Amino acid sequence: QAAMSYGSTETCVPWGNMPHVGNNTGASDQGVPEHSDSEDTLGKTTRSASICGSASVASSSSRQSRNVEHVVDWGQLHLGHRMQPYARCAQCVEDIYLLSTFLNLAQVQEIDGSGCKLLLHALKLLRLCDYAGDDICSMLAHASGYFGDVYNICGNEMDCREVANVLTSLLFIAHCFVHDETCPLHIWHKYLFRKYCPLKTLNAAVMRLLAIRQYSLRLPAADLTLRYERLTAVLSEQPARPSISDA
Repeated sequence: QAAMSYGSTETCVPWGNMPHVGNNTGASDQGVPEHSDSEDTLGKTTRSASICGSASVASSSSRQSRNVEHVVDWGQLHLGHRMQPYARCAQCVEDIYLLSTFLNLAQVQEIDGSGCKLLLHALKLLRLCDYAGDDICSMLAHASGYFGDVYNICGNEMDCREVANVLTSLLFIAHCFVHDETCPLHIWHKYLFRKYCPLKTLNAAVMRLLAIRQYSLRLPAADLTLRYERLTAVLSEQPARPSISDA
């Protein structure tokens, strides 16, 4: 298990090296359900059937994404130099541009390779769950807005990988808020976090992030519109870019 800690247990997000979180058997009973085939955090319909038969998010659609690095203008992307070595983790070219825009909106100035992989796999997970592009943009818009509150509390104590962990966890929260059909936390853990922390720790981290937001997930309308339009612009521009299959 990789040790992850976002500062003190009182102010920041708890991760795997905090024994009182990992051993708290009541945490998931009070917070996000550990496992449910019929409901997620907010009690909505789940959307995970399309990925349950795949071996892993990391290995799916490798033929589709294998040439992505050759069709992206990396020099024009925010943190493109960090993402380029991990281009094959992307489900499609569009996700590279969405991730770059997402990191820019969240004002993330640095990220490491493992963080790029995690976030690209998170986008792939949403694609495999058949969420529409504009829904994914809305999820990313909300998550990028939430990140500022977390960074104000924990930013000085987070390394690059921890930033990616928080962003991915916020994306889970945002997708629960945005969409009626959601993919439960145990699926996110299985395909994204299994090697890094126990499910109970991820559950506790999600609950801490909700507490930092004071359980308010609605963004100001003007702020949300700005973020959403920046992200959907990627979708409208995408047809003009080469597709992976054309590479």
